[in-house]
Amino acid sequence: MMKEKFSLKADLVIGIGDLSKLTGVSTRQLRYWEERGYLETPITEKNITRKYKFEVFYKVQAIKKYLDEGFTLAKAAEQADQRKKQVIICKKFVNATFVDVSIADDEKLFGKIDMGYVDKEETQHLYGIVDKNGSHFEINKE
Repeated sequence: MMKEKFSLKADLVIGIGDLSKLTGVSTRQLRYWEERGYLETPITEKNITRKYKFEVFYKVQAIKKYLDEGFTLAKAAEQADQRKKQVIICKKFVNATFVDVSIADDEKLFGKIDMGYVDKEETQHLYGIVDKNGSHFEINKE
């Protein structure tokens, strides 16, 4: 018998009440945003609370953030969708280039991210550094 693979995106759901509590957006607002097409239609069964795919949590947070910054609902939802696309591109880039992480300080979470070579000759390595000064890049020649 083949084991079913768990997918965080597909399998995790959140009820409308919990979504409201976690984001600070009322259930009434969530329903309105859904009616207007700004949120995906929830997973529903007869006589059961609305349940949303967990990824909706991030979109609701983003819409709320943009509303708080003064955007209209339509523009806030548009910005949230644009932000999601940007994050997807960043994830693709990091997954394609990421090599390793060296932890320099467990408590302060300082370290060095090895992003691989930046030249065809493979003599220069790109590192993302997180230290007491913040975050920055370094290129080291080998």
